[in-house]
Amino acid sequence: MEKFSVLMSVYYKEKAENLDLSLKSILVEQTCIPNEVILVKDGSLTKDLDEVIKNYKKDYGNILKIIPLEKCGGLGNALNIGLSKCKYNLIARMDSDDVSVYDRFEKQIKYMEEHPDIAACGGYIGEFENDPEEPLRLKKIPLTHNDILKYAKLRNPMNHVTVCFRKKDIQDVGGYMHLQYLEDHYLWARMLASGKKMENIPEILVRVRVGNGFTSRRGSKLYINGWKFLQKYMHKNKLVNFYQRQRNIIAMYFMVYMPSSLRDLLYNNVLRSKGRVNLKDDLKK
Repeated sequence: MEKFSVLMSVYYKEKAENLDLSLKSILVEQTCIPNEVILVKDGSLTKDLDEVIKNYKKDYGNILKIIPLEKCGGLGNALNIGLSKCKYNLIARMDSDDVSVYDRFEKQIKYMEEHPDIAACGGYIGEFENDPEEPLRLKKIPLTHNDILKYAKLRNPMNHVTVCFRKKDIQDVGGYMHLQYLEDHYLWARMLASGKKMENIPEILVRVRVGNGFTSRRGSKLYINGWKFLQKYMHKNKLVNFYQRQRNIIAMYFMVYMPSSLRDLLYNNVLRSKGRVNLKDDLKK
């Protein structure tokens, strides 16, 4: 199996127990252990977080590589620095509070090996609040490149934390660039505009933590300017037409300014699978 890196970033607001579960899911419980894990410390961390990292470094020092940054510069900056430090061309993304399923890397690396024309491959996520084994919602995305192109006209077509990509393809389009809350969506837009092919696997690859005001954060006004910039870029590069650009901007205003209770309903009943996820049944739909 081709060697690969895992790219992560962590900052001081993360909980130590979340980081512990995340690292455990990729270093201990995988059927295919990464050849290296690049963990970017985005500024100074808490003592508890440093202790977790120290413990894993002790046991997995030949795999876990720490990249400390003096100041917290944001996710896009941290990931771009980490990207440059990755040794291998195949790179899997991971967040510091999520949990990868036990055979995620085995499936993704095999898929990338069998599809050398694919620049990035992701999958579904199961969203949970307390127990990763009991996801409450399922976030499905399009599978084929053509369907991803269509879906991208309105929504983010890739679940960022699930993605495995080729380093060269990401660097070809300039790597990660700062766009608050939208760094990954902006990256996929540039990938699509440049003709890079992306696909998704119809399986849950990562369990994603969504508690502590997940939907209320989607009401932040900080989304608006970034979304306008993204729509301008997509229009300029013919990913959306003028009508679609204006529709998307209006939709974002509705999302930001609607009451939190209505936003919750939207996520639970339209943007995600309803209620507690029956993984086998929902994946078949």
